[in-house]
Amino acid sequence: MKVKIEEKQLAVFILTTGLVLNYIVDGVNKVCSIYLPILSRSAIIYRALLQILCIVIIVLFVNKKRVSWLLSFLFFLACFFISNLYLKYIVGIDVYLIEQFIYFNKYFFIFFLFFATYKVLAESSYLEKFIEVFKKVFLFNGFLALVGALLSIKAFFIVPEGPSASRFGYDGLIISGNEASIFYLLGLFVIYKDWRFKKRGFNFFLLAIVFCFLTGMKAVLLGMALLFFYHLFTTISIKKLIGIFSLMSAMFLTLFLYAPKIRDLFGYYFYFLKEKGFVFMFTGGRNTLIDSRVLPFLENWDIINYLIGGQNISNIEDFLSLTEMDIIDLFLFFGVINGVLFLLLYKTQIVSKVKNTFYLFCVGVFILLAFFAGHFFTSSVNPIYIIVAFAYLNENTDGIIRKT
Repeated sequence: MKVKIEEKQLAVFILTTGLVLNYIVDGVNKVCSIYLPILSRSAIIYRALLQILCIVIIVLFVNKKRVSWLLSFLFFLACFFISNLYLKYIVGIDVYLIEQFIYFNKYFFIFFLFFATYKVLAESSYLEKFIEVFKKVFLFNGFLALVGALLSIKAFFIVPEGPSASRFGYDGLIISGNEASIFYLLGLFVIYKDWRFKKRGFNFFLLAIVFCFLTGMKAVLLGMALLFFYHLFTTISIKKLIGIFSLMSAMFLTLFLYAPKIRDLFGYYFYFLKEKGFVFMFTGGRNTLIDSRVLPFLENWDIINYLIGGQNISNIEDFLSLTEMDIIDLFLFFGVINGVLFLLLYKTQIVSKVKNTFYLFCVGVFILLAFFAGHFFTSSVNPIYIIVAFAYLNENTDGIIRKT
């Protein structure tokens, strides 16, 4: 008896199980990194198997769109080997190709997921099911973060160990702060859309605000503030906005001057603001890496590297140039031409044609964050959440709330 394999069934399987399994393996990774470090890299095995399955789907059900993608990937892959071999054997920088390739693959993991599943993402009935799974994962993780805050559970701290472990922040089972920022903002934007445009889930939206606040992450707090301003500007008249901003300014000034507990809560940020300045605090010290890593590294570059890339992230003793400022790292890795080509590929495929202003706002927030934070383009945790959330956020909104 022959078993007929259907593309749609495989794609639905990848997304429905992947949204949950992705979260579970990362949770196991985080717990193991604290209590059993030898098993803390197990998520790599899961993602390798997932990527292989995506490649199988792309090859088995190949079409013009997928052929175009494969040719684009092969072009970037060829440039990757040329630029790194050039660095190693012509420029004389000691790079390790396996580590370099793992980093290269992080940029394209999201594309393999997308091109294996893009057809079901375009169907509203399936997309609703996927987004419901994502919201359940988001809310479950948020409750873990809340429990972690109430009971001081180490595994749910945003920085469980190290010199920054004393800072405020709880992210549940998300493996790192940068990854948590993306995850929490995706959840916040999805639940906001449900509340505002679909008239449902106001209580969930309030919970999402609490969960986001608990992370204590600058990027998440900035995203919350921008969402607040977006909501005001798109729902309230100018006259009322002036009154609200005046009241808010007075309130924030009062809290800052007369509420030392607020300063204590975010003492980590206030300390660096006072001692190192706003830019250092805002970028988490990444601005200093431009002088210490990037500029010395660029001295070894020539025209080939500027055009097609050649970033060394594999050897910290030999001008490691990773800054975790996504836009800078992207152009260091791909060069000027390929950096622009990668961004165009990401825009046309992952972001796609923007269908509503709220989605445009959401994309703008993530682009802004990519200028001073890392792991958006090279995230290993969030690609499956990004393609599902972006598809949902880009759906035409059912209605627009008029300004009052």
